[in-house]
Amino acid sequence: MKERIKNAIEMLTTNKGEDWFTVLEEPKSEKFIQFTYDEGYGLQVDLPVVALQPEELEKAEKLMGEYGISKREIEPSEDDCCCCGDDHEHGEDCGCDCCDGEEKCEEKFESFNEKMENNDKAVEIAYRVFKEVYGLSDDTAINVTIFR
Repeated sequence: MKERIKNAIEMLTTNKGEDWFTVLEEPKSEKFIQFTYDEGYGLQVDLPVVALQPEELEKAEKLMGEYGISKREIEPSEDDCCCCGDDHEHGEDCGCDCCDGEEKCEEKFESFNEKMENNDKAVEIAYRVFKEVYGLSDDTAINVTIFR
């Protein structure tokens, strides 16, 4: 699992340009962590609170706190879904209760969101989230999706 995460982060951060986005996900449970990358800004971790069960949130607060990362309120961008935080047009069917297509939702959402100092720290955080927050084993398959 750790090698797959490392390869995904390396691939993401070698891209040129802005607005790169990757989701690392365990496909059966759909547990995930995501990262954004802009050539000028760098790498940023994003773990939306809405994706966590109450016991996972407790573990995530402790784990992310070890890195000085606390959950904070995020203002949705033009394309961010207010329920799941995903980058898709508002109203596109994502399974969220609010996506009725009428207008952009103005709701804010909470996320553990922080710029990463380096790739190694990002890999370590992602690995620990899968292991310690989600309780997954080292041999768990992780899907990697990269968007722009």
